[in-house]
Amino acid sequence: MNQVFSRAGVFLLGLIISCTAYCLTVRADIGLGPLFLVQVALEGNLGLSAGTAAMIIGLVLVAMSAVVRGGVGIGTLLAPILGGIIIDLALPLIPTVHGLALQIAACTFGTVVMMLGGAFITQANFGVGGMDGLMRGLSRKTNAPLGHVRLAMEATLLLGGLMLGSKAGIGTLITALLVGHSYQFWIRLLSQEKILFATGSSTAAIKPEVAVLAN
Repeated sequence: MNQVFSRAGVFLLGLIISCTAYCLTVRADIGLGPLFLVQVALEGNLGLSAGTAAMIIGLVLVAMSAVVRGGVGIGTLLAPILGGIIIDLALPLIPTVHGLALQIAACTFGTVVMMLGGAFITQANFGVGGMDGLMRGLSRKTNAPLGHVRLAMEATLLLGGLMLGSKAGIGTLITALLVGHSYQFWIRLLSQEKILFATGSSTAAIKPEVAVLAN
């Protein structure tokens, strides 16, 4: 029972970190990753709050993952809901960043810290994210390599976000370059330092998908 509470604490901490860091990348206003471009487009076109848009996108991904039997755990269901609430609470507290140098710094810092949250979420071991579950399910259904499926998903999301009115930018490139490396760095560091409260989770190379969340 104590381990369950420890894992729940790690999971919630990861969500708070990743969602707050995501809000910083939004305030940097120089472009987001493909999934987040769709999120922002949904927010703008339907007049939704950032958290509500994130929640809807996350739950749609969970539903699609369930259809292709990608695996759905309690964390898979809770992450979009809690993540959306956290985003709506955190976003008004973070001011818009001005000046290209500061915007790039904010986007870079936010992306790296977002992956720290993702590492905590992975360690909690409460289920794969919606994007990861969908990727795995589609890979099994089509017999295509995971990397090819992920690339197709990211390309589809990028195209969809652009068609819906979002704009890619330097931040989109920063996200693409930093997400995977940052995630693996935090996973290794947290494992070596043994500060994850004995969650008993594996540190296998799981692709990061945060918040809302993933990329």
